[in-house]
Amino acid sequence: MRSLNSLEKWSYAVGSMPFAVKDAAFVNFVVFYYTQVQGLSGTLTGLAMFLALSWDAISDPVVGSWSDTLRTRWGRRHPMLVVGGIPTAILFLLLFDPPAHLGEIGVFSWLLGVSILLRTFLTIYIIPHTAMGAELSTDYDERTVIAKARVTMGWLAGMALPAIGFLFFFQMDHGVDGRLVADNYVNYGIMSAVLAAITAAFCIWGTRTVISRLPQSNPNAAPFSMGQPFRDVRIAFGNANFRLTTGAGLAFGMAAGIYTTLSLYISTYFWEFSSDQLAGMVVPSALATLLAFMLLGRLGQQYNKPPMLAVASLVLAVNSVSLIGARLLGILPDNGHPLIYILSIVSLGISVFAIVTLGVVSASLVADILDEQELKTQRRQEGVFFAAGAFVAKATTGLGALMAGVVIDLVGIQPESLPGTIDSSVLQSLGLFTLILTGSMALLAYVFFNRISMTREDHVRVKRQLEERATR
Repeated sequence: MRSLNSLEKWSYAVGSMPFAVKDAAFVNFVVFYYTQVQGLSGTLTGLAMFLALSWDAISDPVVGSWSDTLRTRWGRRHPMLVVGGIPTAILFLLLFDPPAHLGEIGVFSWLLGVSILLRTFLTIYIIPHTAMGAELSTDYDERTVIAKARVTMGWLAGMALPAIGFLFFFQMDHGVDGRLVADNYVNYGIMSAVLAAITAAFCIWGTRTVISRLPQSNPNAAPFSMGQPFRDVRIAFGNANFRLTTGAGLAFGMAAGIYTTLSLYISTYFWEFSSDQLAGMVVPSALATLLAFMLLGRLGQQYNKPPMLAVASLVLAVNSVSLIGARLLGILPDNGHPLIYILSIVSLGISVFAIVTLGVVSASLVADILDEQELKTQRRQEGVFFAAGAFVAKATTGLGALMAGVVIDLVGIQPESLPGTIDSSVLQSLGLFTLILTGSMALLAYVFFNRISMTREDHVRVKRQLEERATR
């Protein structure tokens, strides 16, 4: 397969933005909005997102298998991008605009229903999209370049959207904190919907030229059936490296999900940052992402992928506990001191670099494991493998939000609380829970990544054996 041209590569990369729009909304604002503005308990908010994630455990493998076996004149992936893209954008309008006077159960049901629908259509879009990324190249290093472009574009969007929100939608207005005003979230939802629709359409249009070069489903294979996804998943999990990668990604995703879901609470109440200061956080995030973009290709040529992932997990584990731990130990100055903001910026940059490294290198590693799977089973399972990856990515917001919601209720943060009004013991509990949960999950990911066996030499051997089998 020839290398991608610039339009093909970057339109594919831009196609990751609808998922980034979802993450930006759910990770940064949904839990805060439904608990602090709509008055829904943290446990019910987290439960709604967890139940939606549980539905993903069924829908993701179904869509993955369906995508692998789909036969159309437009290929396996692009028809599903069309079916999933537009409804996903429309559902962002509903996420932040529940009808008035629903009551707690009504608000819970609205959040649950919209979340399930949004995740379902996003699944139909994003799984074929990520599966296509493994098909765009067979080269060990170019796969990292493609994954790097996709993850970087998604991360830049994911960081820019909260910054735009804090700068333009959630500012203080006439003495009222904009983060506690419901109408501001409606406007943020409109912006999210427009961006998701435009980027999905650009991806579909820009990658239309690769359709003829992508692998097609086997015309002699049996048609798709509802039992097939579960058989495919069983076959996929027969691969030890795939099991370890999925377990590590789930642990890392939970660490990142808890950390980012609670970050608005930590920033607003624990550190007492203003909306302008929170908007300024986009600078270290963007710099860390761009630094990862520049370095990961070179690092990938010098080091094997599993050790890089293990180091990223260890860095996140240490970094996520250091600053909060220092405050709990009483060795930091009071809130408002410039050092607090500077240290938070540095800590955020380190965390972003670690998380971007995970996204880029793990996507590239999964593509290599797919080759190993083909050698062992004589089957390509891009859709199934990346369905598992999509589920792991969604666990960032699902399981992370569930645990974060329970933490919010346990520590006792009340709706519409203003910065500086919460008891110090509550804030200490919030910091301690955040420290323990994120640190332990990141360390678990480190253990999993250390056990993966897929070096550059292993991949060269696998590719050689596949080529030899193809010429027989």
